[in-house]
Amino acid sequence: MPGAGAGPPPDSFTGYKIVKEIHRGGQGVVYQAIHESTKRKVAIKVMRERPFAGSSDRARFDREVQILGQLQHPYIVGIHDTGLAGGSHFFIMDYISGQPLDVYMASPGAPGRSVDETLRLFQKICQAINAAHLRGIIHRDLKPSNIRIDQQGDPHVLDFGLAKVATTADEASVMTVTGEFVGSFPWASPEQAEGIPSKIDVRTDVYSLGVVLYQMLTGKFPYEIRGSVRDVLDRIVTAEPIPPRTLRRAINDEVETIVLKCLQKERDRRYQSAGELARDVQHYCNGEPIEAKRDSLGYMVRKQLRKYRVPVAIAAILFVVVTAGLVTSLLFWQQAALQRDAAVEAREQQKREAAKSDAVSRFLQDMLASVSPWEQGKDVSVREVLDAAAEKLSGEFVDQPLVRAQLHRTIGETYLPPG
Repeated sequence: MPGAGAGPPPDSFTGYKIVKEIHRGGQGVVYQAIHESTKRKVAIKVMRERPFAGSSDRARFDREVQILGQLQHPYIVGIHDTGLAGGSHFFIMDYISGQPLDVYMASPGAPGRSVDETLRLFQKICQAINAAHLRGIIHRDLKPSNIRIDQQGDPHVLDFGLAKVATTADEASVMTVTGEFVGSFPWASPEQAEGIPSKIDVRTDVYSLGVVLYQMLTGKFPYEIRGSVRDVLDRIVTAEPIPPRTLRRAINDEVETIVLKCLQKERDRRYQSAGELARDVQHYCNGEPIEAKRDSLGYMVRKQLRKYRVPVAIAAILFVVVTAGLVTSLLFWQQAALQRDAAVEAREQQKREAAKSDAVSRFLQDMLASVSPWEQGKDVSVREVLDAAAEKLSGEFVDQPLVRAQLHRTIGETYLPPG
């Protein structure tokens, strides 16, 4: 039983018999009780009137009463009455006989341990949260200890003490200043870890549901949760989840895609409500195509570039410098090669021209010698010399077309009269 100052005496609740204390937290104490007239089991949550209790504690307590009064869903604990006993505020709600979700999942023979059964149980949890979302209520503290599984295997969502009512003037925002963490490690979303109330909406609960599902499927958390508070908050904001298929082979690609979509750091890339998440889980359980799509390679590359933008920028600068050096060296090498090739070609051309001139000169010398008047015994005309040269050329320089062409041109020009 609670000690002094923890709450009113057990006999303070008229018409109810206290059976035992079942939970003690920072905000209050929860008792199991029997409604004496109906013999129905109930739970009584009593606000702890400790010395440090202030207006914010009372506001949270009252808000939970108001929220539970609005929600009528088979998978959300129902509230029956409120009151004041021994100077302490209390409310009476359904008593759920069963186990917290994490204990239930770890218990031997629990039907939820298979992937399919886990997803069917998880879908019911999503339906409960969606009912709250439809009324503008964001839970903000979803975790296994706030989800109780009854004897029939059905879930019941508890503890809306940190809930945010988005449809009002946002009383929760008034109570939460920027930079203050609201929620529970390590099920909190990146926006909760950043401590910016304006970013918190129904997608915040979707992220927490993703952590809960990850834990249900693998028994582990998506990232390391040990270390200082600052380190854990930084991992929530930046660390990519370990792919669940690497931890449990029974998880297929579609289930992993559903989980990872919940755990997107960017809110716009998550499921946009618990209802949308529940529908996709239902699609999978029915053997229908899921709506979630795995991130494209291009998106993943852009995401990694943004994450490591400083080292990437340094690497990019080094790459540009090295590439520029290589390009400059290549241009110089090509220029030198072109100059070398041009010099070689010029030398070869000179050799060809020299050989051609030599061949032409020898041919003409031979022709002039062959028609010498001293050898012919008579005077020889120019015409006769040209005719003899043309006749001899017909069988010469067959394999030297350039020399042959030059001689034909020379003989032809000599045939022509001047002018």
